[in-house]
Amino acid sequence: MKYACIDMEGVLIPEIWPHLAEKTNINELSATSREIPDYDSLVLGRIKILRQNNIKLQDVINMISELEPIDGAVSFLNRLNKSHKVILVSDAFEQTIAPLWELLERPELKCHKFQCDDDGYIKAPIYSRRKGKVEIIEGLKSKPNVDILSVGDAFNDLEMLRASTTGYLFRPSIETRNTAIDIPIAMKYEDIL
Repeated sequence: MKYACIDMEGVLIPEIWPHLAEKTNINELSATSREIPDYDSLVLGRIKILRQNNIKLQDVINMISELEPIDGAVSFLNRLNKSHKVILVSDAFEQTIAPLWELLERPELKCHKFQCDDDGYIKAPIYSRRKGKVEIIEGLKSKPNVDILSVGDAFNDLEMLRASTTGYLFRPSIETRNTAIDIPIAMKYEDIL
């Protein structure tokens, strides 16, 4: 069986948090896992900044709903789907990416969720996995005769890419590229197909 495990932000959809930083004029929100390897501290920092600025989860969802998938992303997934079982493996949070997931025609999605308080503010992350995206790859590899293609763009994708049969960094930041010189780089979807 052939699987394609594809990251969302930076690969299929624009990076969400730089968009939120621009919309809110809060520059601290622009940091992503392309620059910061400690994902948990990144998420907790974002939650704190949102609360300090009285931004609720629904506000975040509304701003993200303005985004569109990266040009060619839907076609890329449709073409991949002809030969692979496509799984979106994201460290984003279900509530925030739901509008974009719909535009990507709802492939199987593995991501996290936010827990909110009674007033609608994000209170905490609820992680669907603790070891990272590599857990998805490890689960798939436990099946017989598996071939896994994976695509990501950031620090939090590296273990997944290295554990797959074939892994590609898609348009990575210089920081990520310098940390992962062993992983092939793709600058466009055709490079992967």
